[in-house]
Amino acid sequence: MLSRSMFRGAISKLSLRQKLAMLALVGVFLPLCILTYMQYHSLAELRDKTKVAFKDNLRQGQTILEQRMKQRLQDIAAQTLSPVAGKHVASEELEEYFADVKHSHAEIEEIFAFAYRNDTQKTDGYAYLYPDKFQTIAQAKFTPAQSHILFLFDKSRADQNFLDGNRQYLFLYDSSPISGMLQGTYLFYPLNDLGKGSQIGFAGVLLNEHFVKDQLIAGTIKPLVASHSPRFAVTISDESQHVLYSNGPPKNGYLVQNNLDRPFSNWKAAIGLLDTNVDDLARDSFLHSAGATLLVLVFLLGGIALTIRATDREARLAQAKSNFVANVSHELKTPLSLISLFSEILELGRVNKEEKKAEYYGIIRHESRRLNKTIDNILDFSRIEAGRKTYQLVAGDVAAVIDSVLSTYRYQIINSGFDIQTDIQPDLPPVLIDRDAIAQAISNLLDNAIKYSGKVKQISITARVLGSQLSIVIADHGAGIPRAEQAKIFEKFYRVGNGLVHDVKGSGLGLSLVKHIIEAHGGAISVDSDEGKGSRFTILLPLASRSVDA
Repeated sequence: MLSRSMFRGAISKLSLRQKLAMLALVGVFLPLCILTYMQYHSLAELRDKTKVAFKDNLRQGQTILEQRMKQRLQDIAAQTLSPVAGKHVASEELEEYFADVKHSHAEIEEIFAFAYRNDTQKTDGYAYLYPDKFQTIAQAKFTPAQSHILFLFDKSRADQNFLDGNRQYLFLYDSSPISGMLQGTYLFYPLNDLGKGSQIGFAGVLLNEHFVKDQLIAGTIKPLVASHSPRFAVTISDESQHVLYSNGPPKNGYLVQNNLDRPFSNWKAAIGLLDTNVDDLARDSFLHSAGATLLVLVFLLGGIALTIRATDREARLAQAKSNFVANVSHELKTPLSLISLFSEILELGRVNKEEKKAEYYGIIRHESRRLNKTIDNILDFSRIEAGRKTYQLVAGDVAAVIDSVLSTYRYQIINSGFDIQTDIQPDLPPVLIDRDAIAQAISNLLDNAIKYSGKVKQISITARVLGSQLSIVIADHGAGIPRAEQAKIFEKFYRVGNGLVHDVKGSGLGLSLVKHIIEAHGGAISVDSDEGKGSRFTILLPLASRSVDA
């Protein structure tokens, strides 16, 4: 079994990038995969439940339809029948009121009122069918039409077909095939004796058939259907299978078929979809949800990848800074140690020969310049990072700058056994440069060529005009740079990840400074290198006339 110490030991051997990859895999991608799997199953279950939910929504829509039709009928009953309360049934006042109602309400086909003389037995009473006059008629002498209306009123009351919560208005749809009877939609209003609290009769209306079909049913359904997508196929029929309303057949059959609630219990509603079916809707809903989930997942993965990349970059930068401190400490300590050593030897008078003294003085001067160059690089880098580094560009001779740099490195070149060949075009045109900055850039490139040349100690420096630019090429035959890392060598603190990093000390700032200097002059720098065959750095600077124009 893997112990905790063994686990920690295995983790400590991993590189920073490997640790980040493991953290991303265990802490991010694995939970994300589990979450995605669960989301997929949740969407699949939702797809199956969509059909049931859709049918429930259809039933809710049916309930809204019933409520709106009831409200419409309540309004008609309140406007036409409520004023009858308090009026004597067998009166001219009521006759005039009924005449006015039928004249002003086009939806009224017939209007009538019944009053009982005997409250308990209802053996005779008044019957009125407009435009007939009121007359006292025994129930046994009622006409078939009058008896049918009385029957319908009693049936609606027995069925509890009330339109409102106060139980004031009754509704009944009559579709019985009785010859001579007025069939259709009835509204009833029971008349009560307010003093005794007993029923003394009822009033009612027969609604126009076109009003019921075209305005009550169709006028209520159409706005509901138009406000929803996809489009619904709705059919309303009575108990005799007569179609009261239909906007077309469904594509794949009806989804809901049932009777409406009271008071419309003898009407049947059938609802389906005109242009699609519920399976397609469920699939489309699933695909849309899955697409949205996938889009969120892509953005999330992209954000995680960018975060991991930034973390890796910052971690590598922190490591590079740590290496930079160690390398700079060595870069500063080595020349200081040599200067201190040879100064002490000369101070103690242990060297008698003038040639030896001159050699030691040369070493001290060389190491002082080397120390000064390292400090200049660090200070320049600090100014660049703070945005305070400026350059004074004046027309200058690049050939003279190259000669000055070579004279500075002459001692190191001679003692190291290097062969430096120069190919500088005569009468080079002037270039707008900051002399010290360009000298620093060439010096850094030459210093790298010397440090990484290895056994083949040959360096060439070429300067010539290429079109409207001046080209400076510094080439060596040293270790070279892997192609995968050539794009990174101009980054701050970056050093090529091979054995030379450990064998040759450096700060990792030289090439970064060179790139900044050359670009500040409006130029460009590039590298062409093969591992084990050497490197070739090319600087392109605009000529003075072009720089002035720019």
